[in-house]
Amino acid sequence: MKRLLTLATLSGASLSVSGCTSVITAPFRAAGTILETAVDATTQTQQEADEDRGKRLRKAEKNEVELRQKCDNDPDSRACDDLRDLDRERTLTPRR
Repeated sequence: MKRLLTLATLSGASLSVSGCTSVITAPFRAAGTILETAVDATTQTQQEADEDRGKRLRKAEKNEVELRQKCDNDPDSRACDDLRDLDRERTLTPRR
């Protein structure tokens, strides 16, 4: 009987030790998960970068169309000056 009690105590102790290690390592695992999530949130995939660039280009095209329409309606407007500045920037900026 004593031997059975000792065996039960040892097996119970080993179960509690294995439970302790998971409790002890849990905060480190959570920190690693949070860190990975933060890194994933701050990095940008190539697809996301392409989408952002496409949005910027579409917005610039829309702006240029609006400037051209305003300039066509009133050649003395500020829109014509902005359009000339935009054309000048394009000629000075090398293409990739």
